Amino acid sequence: MERAFLGVCEELWSSVKERPDTPLYDAVLIDEAQDLPWPFFHLVYKFAAEPKRIVWAYDELQNLSNMEMPSTDQLFGVDAQGRPRVSLLNSPGQARQDIILPVCYSNTPWALTLAHSLGFGIYREELVQHFDEPSLWHEVGYDVASGELEFGRQVELVRRSTSYPSYFVDLLQPDDAVKCVPFNNNVEQTEWVAKSIAKNLKHDELEPDDILIIFPDSLTANRLSKQFVDALGRHGIRSHMAGVTTSTDEMFTPNSVAMSHIYRAKGNEAPMVYVVNCQHCAGGYELIKVRNILFTAITRSRAWVRLCGYGEAMSEIKREFDAVVQHGFHLSFKIPTPGENMRLRSIHRDRSASERAEIRKAEKGLEQFLDAMEKGEVALELLPPELQRSLRKLLERTATENDT
Repeated sequence: MERAFLGVCEELWSSVKERPDTPLYDAVLIDEAQDLPWPFFHLVYKFAAEPKRIVWAYDELQNLSNMEMPSTDQLFGVDAQGRPRVSLLNSPGQARQDIILPVCYSNTPWALTLAHSLGFGIYREELVQHFDEPSLWHEVGYDVASGELEFGRQVELVRRSTSYPSYFVDLLQPDDAVKCVPFNNNVEQTEWVAKSIAKNLKHDELEPDDILIIFPDSLTANRLSKQFVDALGRHGIRSHMAGVTTSTDEMFTPNSVAMSHIYRAKGNEAPMVYVVNCQHCAGGYELIKVRNILFTAITRSRAWVRLCGYGEAMSEIKREFDAVVQHGFHLSFKIPTPGENMRLRSIHRDRSASERAEIRKAEKGLEQFLDAMEKGEVALELLPPELQRSLRKLLERTATENDT
């Protein structure tokens, strides 16, 4: 669907870009801009009346494909002289054009810190991703508790007390606002979520449309949702899969608990959010994408969030969650250098179908090689000398990178 929209915008842009501008809109407001392709912005610029009143809002960590938001010249293009059509300036005495919202009203400080921690992989052995500029931590609401906000330096960050409204601290406790619950299997997970929602409705004074269940993996969401429908039904609770068993325009309906995959959940929020199958976001080759999915899911919560999952991969999510709690919801890590950050993006970037196929082929070959070595069918010293040298160099380089 994402590629289809890009194709539509590219085709439309190619057919109108040489035509004279025909203003259609006095002003254009764009939300969730991180999910829209560059030809869309070219079209917006072309059809917006002078003086081009265009406002776009975005959150890079809610980008479910790539980390970086394109620059303004990439989004809106350049003029005949090669100058960017749009430049964002914050000039003294003038209205600011580039604004980072300083206060988060929709998420508790604990949920947002947790979302940043898991999204960046703060308490993994190695980060998943990082801002290009360390100073952005300050702009998105964090203060330095210790260390330095500089490339290659250790730092400890804490959310600034002015970056969230006081009612969160007055009305909620962190150990209730965010919870991570691992299970042995999906049956245990499904039953626990159903019982917890029954408690929410009976004892916690929540209404069905105060609750949202999110599936991080959109490919399996419809199939898995049926198990939750059955489990909730055994407690006398109605539920629906948004856009599947209800209108595509509806997320919440009265007297029914909403379920959604992550792409449908974007732009929607609920007081209580259950993120199920979090193990889907623990690892893999496209780690930036799946960690951004987890960030987006957590930030759908206005008050309480429950991270649920099962299996060995969920143990990694639970370990990172526990580390955030043990650090008192502080983020303690070493800021990567620009070169290290570039390497992280290369390792954890989105992969094409052919790249994924090659990776699976290489993994299978490596598994077969290691199995043959363990069985004594292959001896390392009998391998061709060139292959032995390549293996030793690879192992030495890996050991050196791990030491640093």
